Amino acid sequence: MRRRRRTVNADTLAAAVAAVPRQHYTDHPVHGSPPQTTAQAAIERDILRAAGEGDLTGMRILEIGTGTGYTGALLAELAGPGGTVVSVDIDARLVGRARRLHAERNRPVRVVCGDGHDGVPDAAPFDVIIGWCAPTIVPGAWIKQIRPGGIISTPVSIAPVARAVGHLRATVTEEATLTGLRLGGAAYVDMGHEVNTTLGTPLFYVDARAGESYLSVAWRGRDDPDAALALLNAPAHLEDHPLGEEGPQRAAAWRDACAYLAARDHALDTSSLTTWGSGAPSWDNGVGFSCGRHAAVLTDSGQLRADRKDSPALAELRDALTEWEGAGRPGPEQLAVMASPGGGGWQVRVTLP
Repeated sequence: MRRRRRTVNADTLAAAVAAVPRQHYTDHPVHGSPPQTTAQAAIERDILRAAGEGDLTGMRILEIGTGTGYTGALLAELAGPGGTVVSVDIDARLVGRARRLHAERNRPVRVVCGDGHDGVPDAAPFDVIIGWCAPTIVPGAWIKQIRPGGIISTPVSIAPVARAVGHLRATVTEEATLTGLRLGGAAYVDMGHEVNTTLGTPLFYVDARAGESYLSVAWRGRDDPDAALALLNAPAHLEDHPLGEEGPQRAAAWRDACAYLAARDHALDTSSLTTWGSGAPSWDNGVGFSCGRHAAVLTDSGQLRADRKDSPALAELRDALTEWEGAGRPGPEQLAVMASPGGGGWQVRVTLP
């Protein structure tokens, strides 16, 4: 008997959302709430990205990052009775909680405790792998565990600095390579080999720390990142660079700028790309250019921080932002994306189109 096809679009996704009570997973009267949840709009956007207007009915799906359990329940609803959803998370507390919540609703989601980088080999092959946390590369284990023609859809690092993340959708070929690369915006926690207990300092690509602040540089090993961090922690020059209205619009604009600066740095081979950030209480993030003697970043609050008013790094950053503005503020979707093997998986990078 042939299965009934259900193309995943706004309507079928809305039906799945209506069938799965989000509050059961995010604010349970007995099991409580997890430390963080993904915004509903981001969940729906990235499920649509993964499906690509295709059909998830009957698919074998591997979910990387169990979280609340809600996304696994949505995927099970879309996969239907003939489908399979396996979810893996490194946090044993989240795994146990999700198992209980799925059991209460009699949802056929298998939840495994383990390092998401390793996938779940005993349940392979999969038709779709969908990630909810950002690795530095697309792990090689995922490539091995997905059938030819299968889809990988995940946030991933797009530059050798922290906080430069995009959302990749790619098809795995018969030769175990990635093709049909599509990139979009993303904002997810880092995916580590241990439980991620911080929302402030990144897990990867951190080259200097001072209290709650950090610096991440593409030029690591060539200069003094501690000196550049000190300059950004106590900048001699500040100026506004408006990104847009408060909230999601401004955050999205900053992420677009981050991706553009990463692409420009890659295209020009300047290797001066820098990200700076500070945890509680300010929770600032910035992206720009630096060396050990000069530094300038654009923060996600729409401010330029620089070591001085006539800083060479500030001049470079202003030029790059002028280019970005003149091009219509392109984001990851408008940039060129490439993937190459290395580091035990596939490295993803952006460059100018």
